[in-house]
Amino acid sequence: MAVLRMVYVTPDGGRHWVDSEWRDTMTLRDAIADSVAGDLIRLLPGSYFLPEAIDLPCDGTPEEPIIIRGEHGAVIDGRRPPDPEVSATSPGPVRYAAFRLINRRHIRLDNIRIERCWPSAVYMQNSHHVTLKEMQIIGGTYAFYADGSGCHHISVVRCSWVQDDSLWRYINWAMVHDGELVPGEKAPYRYLNGAFFGSNNIRGDIVIRENDIRHCYNAIRLDISDQNEDAPLGQFNCNVVITRNRFSFVRDNPVEPETVAVNWWVSYNQLYNCHKWFSQDGVKGGFWYYFGNLGWFDSRPGPEGDENNGGAVFKFGKDPEALPSLPFETFHNSFYLRQQYVKKGTTSQWCHRRNAIGYADSAELPPGLMTPGQPFLGEDLELSAQENVSFDGDLCNHPTFPAVFDRYPGVYLGGLPVEGSIFRAGICGDLALLPGKAEPYDQPLAVPMPDGTVWRSENGLMPGALDGNRLFAGPRYRPIDPAYLQQCLQGGD
Repeated sequence: MAVLRMVYVTPDGGRHWVDSEWRDTMTLRDAIADSVAGDLIRLLPGSYFLPEAIDLPCDGTPEEPIIIRGEHGAVIDGRRPPDPEVSATSPGPVRYAAFRLINRRHIRLDNIRIERCWPSAVYMQNSHHVTLKEMQIIGGTYAFYADGSGCHHISVVRCSWVQDDSLWRYINWAMVHDGELVPGEKAPYRYLNGAFFGSNNIRGDIVIRENDIRHCYNAIRLDISDQNEDAPLGQFNCNVVITRNRFSFVRDNPVEPETVAVNWWVSYNQLYNCHKWFSQDGVKGGFWYYFGNLGWFDSRPGPEGDENNGGAVFKFGKDPEALPSLPFETFHNSFYLRQQYVKKGTTSQWCHRRNAIGYADSAELPPGLMTPGQPFLGEDLELSAQENVSFDGDLCNHPTFPAVFDRYPGVYLGGLPVEGSIFRAGICGDLALLPGKAEPYDQPLAVPMPDGTVWRSENGLMPGALDGNRLFAGPRYRPIDPAYLQQCLQGGD
C-alpha cells in the first residue's frame, strides 16, 4: 500500500508551524506542478492570488486520486473582471480558470473558496472521474464547465455558488440575453449568461447533488454543438442526476438541457424564487424523471420595466421535430405558485401524475407580486393525447382546473380539484398538505424505468412530494440500459 504524500501549501511557500511541527511548505503553483498520483495537497489558510490559470499536469488513479483540499480560510482570488466574450458558450481551454483540467482523470477538489475567477473557476476538457466537493464559488460566468465527449463521471457535491447578487432584482433579464434589447446586438451583461455547471458535447454520467446555487442566471445547462445534434440518442447528455440541491433566485432556468437529454433524474430539489424552472425547449430524448421536488416563492424578479418576470414551471419549445420520444415522467412534486404552469409550446410522452399544485391568492399578497387571474396553462400551449400526454391524479386549487383541459381531449384522466389553500404555509416553503384536502391513493404508482423494469410506489401515499412531514420514497437512480434504449428507439415492446 502506497504511503500518503501530504503536501502543505501556503501563499508564500515558506516554513510554517503546521500539525505540531515546523514544516517546509510550497506555493500552490509549485505543489501542483510537482504533484503525483496519491498526493493530498492541503491549502492552509490565507489569500492565494492567482494571476494565471493552474493546469493540472498529471492524473491520479482509482486507488490514488490527486486531492487538492482547502482548509477553512484558504481563498483563491483571481482578481479578474468579467469576460464579455463568454456568454452561453464554452470558455475553451485557453481562457482563464483557477484550475484547468485538460485530459485529466481521478482528480478531486475539496473545500476551496474561489472568488473573482472569470469566466470560470474550474474548466474541464475531456476529463473524467472528477469530484468537486464542498467548493465555494463567488462570481464567474460558470462555476464549473465541462467540454468534450471525453468528459464523464463528474460529481459536484455540496458546493455553493453566488454569481451576482444584484441579478434577481436590479438587472433586467433582457440585459443578459443577446438580441433581446436590440436585435443582433450583444447584451451589456452577457457575461452573466452562464451556469453553475455548464457543458458542451459531454458524454454524461454526471451527479449534481446537495449544492446551494443562488443569485445566478442559470444553474445547470448541458449543451451540444450543432454538428452533434443528430447523433444517436444516448451518446451525449446521458445519465444525469440532479438531486437534493437548493436553487434560489435563479433569474432564468435552474435546469436546462439543450438539444438532447437521455435519462435525467431531477429529484428532491428545492426551488425558491426561480423564473422558469425546467426548460425543455427544443430537447429530444427522454427517460426524464421529475419527482419529489419542492418549489415556492415570496418574491418576483426584475427592476422597474422588466417584462420578463412572469415565469413558469415547465418551458417547452414549438419545434415538432425536437420533442421527447421516450418517457417523460412528472410525479409527486409539490409547488406553490404565482406563475403559469406552462405558457406555450408543446411536448410529448408527458405523464403527469399525483402532484400537488397550489396557487397563491393574489388578493392576499402585496400588489404586483402575483398577476391577478393568472392562468394555469397558457393559450399558446398545445397538448395532445395522441402524443401520449396525460394528467392523472393531481391535486390542484387553480380555479380553471380541470376545465382548462377541455381544449385538450383525452389529456385529463382525472384529478383532485379543490378550493382554497392546500399547503400549510406555502409562502414560507412549508408544503405539507392541509388536513382534509386529499385522501391517500389506493393504488401504487407504476413508472417505467430506463432499464426496462417498472418501479411501483408504496400504497397509501398522498399527492405531492411529502409523505406526512418527510419526502416520499421515490425510485432509486439507475443508468440507462443501452440495449433497452435501442429497443425503445426501434419501437420494440
